[in-house]
Amino acid sequence: MANLLGKFFGDSPKTSEIPKAFTIKIDPAKFGLSIKPQGTVHVQLESLKQKLTKLSSNVENNLMLSIRASTKQNVELAASAFQFDEEYIRKGKFEVEYLTLAYESFQQLNADELKAVKSARMILRELEKLAQFALNIADKTGYVEFANVQELHKDEYGLKPMGDITAEMIKKAVEAFVSGNSKHASETLVMMKEIEDLYNKAVAKVKASVNDQNITNHTGILSILEHVKLSADISCSIASNFC
Repeated sequence: MANLLGKFFGDSPKTSEIPKAFTIKIDPAKFGLSIKPQGTVHVQLESLKQKLTKLSSNVENNLMLSIRASTKQNVELAASAFQFDEEYIRKGKFEVEYLTLAYESFQQLNADELKAVKSARMILRELEKLAQFALNIADKTGYVEFANVQELHKDEYGLKPMGDITAEMIKKAVEAFVSGNSKHASETLVMMKEIEDLYNKAVAKVKASVNDQNITNHTGILSILEHVKLSADISCSIASNFC
């Protein structure tokens, strides 16, 4: 029976080496989780918001780094995006998940406090998507070719300004929750118009110049454009909860 199951699902590894997926170096005991808040709930939630802000900042930075790596064909820079994700973003996601899940499930919070924790968990889930989009962009680095690789702040499809605006949108969307200032959320939604204009122009340019010889390259470029646009969409999704 065991041999039969092995054929279907694959035999277990023959080595005791720990898979890379399980090498995250973090100590959950340092999170200070408890059934009752250590200190006031307000201080606890403010600390959570700070950690969420830090995570958001790291995600924004990695998105911009990945865009730069892909548009400049810099595979070393693309590799650093994966390293940064593993060293900082994954750890941040791990901590915020534990904090929000424990607070929501095991502490007796009032309605407003519980709402804040649930909002933080919602933002966490969206930041997880954004972090993966950054890596998806970095993955394209070795497979796309742009015309202005040597020019530091220029690319032919406006990806740098798209990335800069999107990063600012993510920042504002999270800040709307952290500060309680709905103006940041409204500004995020307004900035989406800039993204849409840049995106539509870039897509039109890609389609106008595609042929059988460059279709693979143009498909990769289109994928990067899509990921940046989707990242902006996610920031609007976050912001819409705090207008």
